[in-house]
Amino acid sequence: MSFRLPKAAQRDLKKPLPADAEEQATNGARRDAIFAGMSAALASAVIGSRFMGFGRTQMMLSALGSGVLSGYYFNQAFVAANMMEVQKEKERLAALGIQSPTESSPDT
Repeated sequence: MSFRLPKAAQRDLKKPLPADAEEQATNGARRDAIFAGMSAALASAVIGSRFMGFGRTQMMLSALGSGVLSGYYFNQAFVAANMMEVQKEKERLAALGIQSPTESSPDT
């Protein structure tokens, strides 16, 4: 029996974006930034304790500081990149003449 990787879910490119596309982009960026911050904290703790000879308190403070700061800056970068992708997708759909649910105007 051969091993198969699961197929990535592909969004239908002819349909409009979901109404909460910006919220999904923000939540995805936040999730990725948390992982980046935790990775930076772990790397900082290992480097501080092994190579720089920090004690326990200094190592914890170093890990906490680098984890929080890198998580914050990664969050800013990921949100900007995800919002740019959403905006490009909206422009592509507008060029095709497909109106997204967030941009629909009520008929009066």
